[in-house]
Amino acid sequence: MKRTIVMGLFLAGLWSLQGQVVYNPNIAIRPSPSMSVYKVEINESTTTVVVRIINDKQLPPFSIKSKALFIRPVSDANKLRLKSSDKAPFAPAQHVFTSRNEIFEFTLVFPALPRNTKYFDLLEESSAREFYLQGIILDPTLNKLVTTGFQAYARGDRNGALAAFIEMANADLYFEYGLVFFNIIYLLTEANRIPEAQEWYDKYKERFFYDKALYDNEFVRLGIRQKLK
Repeated sequence: MKRTIVMGLFLAGLWSLQGQVVYNPNIAIRPSPSMSVYKVEINESTTTVVVRIINDKQLPPFSIKSKALFIRPVSDANKLRLKSSDKAPFAPAQHVFTSRNEIFEFTLVFPALPRNTKYFDLLEESSAREFYLQGIILDPTLNKLVTTGFQAYARGDRNGALAAFIEMANADLYFEYGLVFFNIIYLLTEANRIPEAQEWYDKYKERFFYDKALYDNEFVRLGIRQKLK
């Protein structure tokens, strides 16, 4: 499966924090916009991730090739490997969707993430990764800012969306995914505020992002790169 970008401009997640439970966290990149994380629950011994897939466009059967899954705080070399699962369709098993907008959920249980983890990745061990959820945001302030940007854009408030994304970019300098920078540059270019877009694009070029090649391609595909130096 070809890795794709899910641009937050078209998706909105609501979050709440109840102790160690985060509902609908924002995610930097995933294989499909139909896939999300419904819940992350962390206690002293485990991190439980509930993955949700909505059959909004007659999806093909879903399967995970291997149980060799792990989570890690973003940029951390320490891999916390899968302990158990519930309803996860590991090959040769698969989940076949039978109705439009059907919701399929499965649960993955890992060792506990370090205390105060702000964001983490869920990945396959294989280099040819087909199942991945990267840049899952746990921090309530960051989640609120990203969600505010998504919701503002959805109701047509471009300036409100831009302000939220800029605040997010300035609030955390260590989030190594290009989601927020992409949205800032996209909105500024859309508004024909090219000098400001160029300034943020220069910042983007100087930063390391795991998904930089994906966003570089999107900038070209959308005609944004052609307007910037």
